[in-house]
Amino acid sequence: MKYISTILTLLIAFSLTAQKVSYHEGNIEYEDEQIQTIEVRLTPNVSTIKDKFSDWMNDHYDVNLDGKKLLFFNKEFMTAEGVIIPQISPRKLDLRVKIDESKKDNTILQVFASYGYNNWITQEAHPYAYDALRGIVIDFISDYLPEYYYERVEESKENIDDIEDDQEDIEKDMADNKEEIEELMKKNDELRFELEENRTKLKKANQKLNTRQNEYQSIKKTVSKKIK
Repeated sequence: MKYISTILTLLIAFSLTAQKVSYHEGNIEYEDEQIQTIEVRLTPNVSTIKDKFSDWMNDHYDVNLDGKKLLFFNKEFMTAEGVIIPQISPRKLDLRVKIDESKKDNTILQVFASYGYNNWITQEAHPYAYDALRGIVIDFISDYLPEYYYERVEESKENIDDIEDDQEDIEKDMADNKEEIEELMKKNDELRFELEENRTKLKKANQKLNTRQNEYQSIKKTVSKKIK
């Protein structure tokens, strides 16, 4: 049931993302030899596969691929020397992994192994071990791709959540600004009414002042005549 669920998950992921996965026998030049490899080509290219494969092998088979950690090692390959992977063989083997991300839109994973110097595990020389190694690679891809796309979905969800939070903040600020503007407009209406009232008062006050000035001048003339 778990196997069927994994296959369904892979089919859904591939249909949604147009992810193509091809497994085939590859060849690689290693120490001046052409070696048969188990090759997986992922289109479009995916990231983090190098670290994920290393972690996956460590978690599932207690195999430490140390090529990415050794300062003076050939960094083109990840390697595990003298390890036992019971699913492949009870014998110690040397595992080699190369991940090429230089091709446009492609990620290429190549895995190969040997039982010591020049004793390479190939389809012809060690068919059972080769098929078992191929099965391990397929198991990794079956685990990795759904997880990879699930993480991308979660990242997209988080991004949407952040955008929605920003949207809510913007809408709240706009609502606050609208409320503040409405209050200011109401205040301006009140001030305009007060201004009109003051103009009316000022007009009446000026009229009253003119009347009183006229009365003053009239009284002043009358008093002046009496004194003479």
